[in-house]
Amino acid sequence: MGKLIYGTQTGTTDEIAERIKKALPELIHEIKPIFRAGESDFDENFLILGGSTWGDGELTDDWSDFFPQLDAVDFNGKTVALFGLGDQYGYGYNFVSAMKLLYDKVLERGAVIVGDTVPLEGFEFDHSESVVDDHFIGLVLDEVNQPEMTDDRIETWAETVRNQLLSKVS
Repeated sequence: MGKLIYGTQTGTTDEIAERIKKALPELIHEIKPIFRAGESDFDENFLILGGSTWGDGELTDDWSDFFPQLDAVDFNGKTVALFGLGDQYGYGYNFVSAMKLLYDKVLERGAVIVGDTVPLEGFEFDHSESVVDDHFIGLVLDEVNQPEMTDDRIETWAETVRNQLLSKVS
């Protein structure tokens, strides 16, 4: 079992976190907003981390406040999946780029990333730091322009995460 930790500015990510947990009930036992988290919340073997991108590719304020504390977290032996929310039309020049900040940090600290080969199809944007090797590094959602696609995107990604975790155990 694991934990989902997220950042939010407006509350949209609160609902998304619940929907992700519903899609992975056997893997997530707790959801926690980052502003209520401490270093011990990262003691889980499996973590889902995410939130929205703000401004020019920045983390939400709550993630930004906590971010320096991640330097004290040992992610060796931990598996992490990431998700990001963005607005591909309003902020297409830096769509979901904040997710890459989390990706780089947990990799640097020793994590193994799963669910990191999300196709770009269905999105229209100019640039995203969260595109690596022609795919997104985690679940990408656009609640502003494509809310009707969210459930399918979560389910598809959740199945990928589940399968990758099972193959790690086998």
